[in-house]
Amino acid sequence: MNKKYQIFISSTYKDLIPEREKVRDVILSMYQFPIGMEMFSAADEEQWEIIKETIDSSDYYVLIIGRRYGSVIEDGPDKNISYTEKEYRYAKSIGLPILVYIKNDEAITADKIDDNPDNLKRLEVFKADVTKGREVKWFNTIDQLGTEVSLSLHKEMDRKKRPGWIRSDAVDIEKSLSEIVELSKQNRDLQEDNKRLSAELEKIKSTSERKPSLTVSLGCTKPDKDEKNLSFYQREDLISFDDDGTVHLKLMAISTDAQEKEYKPLSRENVPEGISQKVSDQEIIEYNNTLPSKEELDQYLDYYRIYSRIKENGIPITFYINNLGTAKATDVTVTIAFPDQVQVLETEEVIDMPEPETPEKGENPIMKAYLQVELERTLALDLDKEIFRGRRPLSDISALVTSPFRNGNTVYSSIEIEDNIVEIEQKQGIVHTKFDYFFGAYVVPMSAGEYEAKVTLMCAEYEDPEETTIKFIVE
Repeated sequence: MNKKYQIFISSTYKDLIPEREKVRDVILSMYQFPIGMEMFSAADEEQWEIIKETIDSSDYYVLIIGRRYGSVIEDGPDKNISYTEKEYRYAKSIGLPILVYIKNDEAITADKIDDNPDNLKRLEVFKADVTKGREVKWFNTIDQLGTEVSLSLHKEMDRKKRPGWIRSDAVDIEKSLSEIVELSKQNRDLQEDNKRLSAELEKIKSTSERKPSLTVSLGCTKPDKDEKNLSFYQREDLISFDDDGTVHLKLMAISTDAQEKEYKPLSRENVPEGISQKVSDQEIIEYNNTLPSKEELDQYLDYYRIYSRIKENGIPITFYINNLGTAKATDVTVTIAFPDQVQVLETEEVIDMPEPETPEKGENPIMKAYLQVELERTLALDLDKEIFRGRRPLSDISALVTSPFRNGNTVYSSIEIEDNIVEIEQKQGIVHTKFDYFFGAYVVPMSAGEYEAKVTLMCAEYEDPEETTIKFIVE
């Protein structure tokens, strides 16, 4: 069946009139249909819809580029691009086969070069776009352009078959119409079958897709005495929670200045004038010789910082496993991997953590001298506590932590903490729209910043584990 193809010619106009005429003549000599901007007012926006329809109905798109960018659109979504580039972009967007021909700069006279520097820059960007990933033909003369267009179009028509146009008497119209009617009927029948099957599928899904939906959140609670109801245990100075589950932790400043001062070597300058005759240089030397080494002191201070951070800056937390789904979740396991910047410990570990053992040292000769001259005991004791002993009492941890609690039924539930990872098992199951909670964990912020704990949830009703995160903001 002999087809005729419609070929859209696109370019700037005044500088490429001879080139356009040559391409038109070549297409006509091939017994094909050329069409281009000569038929339209390209600057008329109302004509753009007609141009689009013409490009839509074309089989191939020929683009000729010289040294002019063309008229620029002044407003709208295509502001600052030319009408030629707008045509090209549209042809590209609908997948039309595009053939590009660019005239070499040395073959272009000065009167046919754009005198607008901005347009020349836009032209170079346009050229870079049309040459990317596409074979482009360069030409010097009109005859050379005609030859390239003829060869390229023949090759493209052989490679990429297009709908084209055929004579009406070459087709059995009555037969075609009958086939179209039959196909339309089949299409309607298939659509009706699809609607019926979709409705049945939705009905099946609504009854069969009842399943649990697990989430994990953190709180700061403890059970009442009867272990049936929950009461909020607030530590707003250390922890708070956003509606989206984000956990805010306050990072307290931990100082060892007093401890370091307690083990600072003495010198004659430290001796008050009133008791200077009571303290000898030899006593100072002997006292300094009893002080711990730098390594021993650093080891003590490091442990003191960790101990203070845990005891004073940590907070007991509760893990809540919520079932927001439509079915009971059974054999539930939850793993929460905390970031290094937020440490999680077992409550027993925190309670049993020993106090830092103070390094031994000799009797302070200055204190001894004060006692010898019988200064008031209150002053001596205050001085002993605040200047020489220097240790600030730590918070009573028993007031902060909840005793280890395993969901009330240790046979079916457990919580384990190791290597900053919390693993929770709930074998008995969580009914849909209900939750369960687990005590026995203690979180300690270590450094400021925003972090995430990775959460993995699994139950017998899940095909694969689900993953989510808990966000921490330490400030």
